[in-house]
Amino acid sequence: MPDNDTREGELSYQERLNISVVSIGKTKQLLKDDIKDTLAAWHSGRNVDKQCYHIIGPAGVGKTQICDQIVEELTEEVFGSHNKKNPDDQKKFEIIMIKSPVLSRDDFIIPFPVEQGDKTMDFKMLYSDWVPKEVGSYGIFVIDEFSRGDHQLQQLLWQVQNEYAVHTFQFPKGWFVVSTDNPDDSEYSMDNLEDAAGLRRQLHLFVEVNAQDFLDYAIKQDFHPYVIEFIQTHPEYLYDFQSQKIGAVYANPASYEKLSDHLWKMQLRRGLDFDEIEIKASGLLNTNMTRLFLEFARDQKDINPKDIFQKFKTVKPRVEQLLKNKDASKLGEIMVGFCTYLSTSMPEFHDTELKNTLDFLLMMPIDTAALFISAIDGFDRTGPKFKYMTKIHLALMDRSPRYKSEFIDPLDAAGEGKSR
Repeated sequence: MPDNDTREGELSYQERLNISVVSIGKTKQLLKDDIKDTLAAWHSGRNVDKQCYHIIGPAGVGKTQICDQIVEELTEEVFGSHNKKNPDDQKKFEIIMIKSPVLSRDDFIIPFPVEQGDKTMDFKMLYSDWVPKEVGSYGIFVIDEFSRGDHQLQQLLWQVQNEYAVHTFQFPKGWFVVSTDNPDDSEYSMDNLEDAAGLRRQLHLFVEVNAQDFLDYAIKQDFHPYVIEFIQTHPEYLYDFQSQKIGAVYANPASYEKLSDHLWKMQLRRGLDFDEIEIKASGLLNTNMTRLFLEFARDQKDINPKDIFQKFKTVKPRVEQLLKNKDASKLGEIMVGFCTYLSTSMPEFHDTELKNTLDFLLMMPIDTAALFISAIDGFDRTGPKFKYMTKIHLALMDRSPRYKSEFIDPLDAAGEGKSR
């Protein structure tokens, strides 16, 4: 969920706007589906309006990143069959992304004098390359950090968002507009120019930090294993809100992607130098988070969820010690990491992995063990994560009577208010 730790009596930006909070993955799907729905409606003869989306979320969460992904995926999903049939007439979605904080109104439109035949002067408008002009083209016009632009620029961009036009020039019909912003909270320097008319013409969404979405992206993009496994083990470290609030360097999805690139570059040419990694990572994550990351990467002191799944005997003594110490917080953290690892990596499993999973689950206290079933219930019933986790659940039910008698039945009893 978004971090709404504002001063007492003060509403967060998301609360003031009173809008939905969704994951970055859900936001991406909403935008893609809406564009495809709009195109389909036009094709059927119904001239529905386009929708301008206003995506609000913490810096580094991936707001602009999904726009690049959307145009790539829409090109394949909308024009894929056409492009295969007509290789000489390739259609695609394009993207124009502007950075509001570094632009002015004059970067978009400039009047210039034109001499008329009777020696009188008239003025025409010169439109920049940022204005899409090609008739019949398709794309997304992204206004990044809209509320950090100056007021004159914001007023021009209101027209872009509301009318899909600059001055009298109308965008090609196939172009859609998305604007992004950080929350108007104390951590960000914003200059909002809001009015009721502007607010009503956009569809506003607040994007929350979501480890599942980050890991799906990281695995697909082949992030360095240390980064993937660190966040699988500690999804709570994906975004360091507390460091952000005090103005320190803070861990976030974008900084982990940069760290992954540094790890790969170093490893592929000369091997990992942990002293150098410490310097670079501290500039991306901060020194405290870097210490935790290096402890994980170097010493593997944390209980890696992959080890639970593949070689539980090697980490079982450490789990037993946590049980002995009644460290419920750490046990819960490990269970969340285990579920995150399974649902994002979706590793193959056989009897060994199922036995390891069973032994681990049966060791957990009832409230911690319940997180496994809660994780399954939390996924979209039609999605691959739910299907994978359910496959493990059914395999355990099928292969081990103990799973039902010592795990499922006690959970059901606890749910009915009975003791284990």
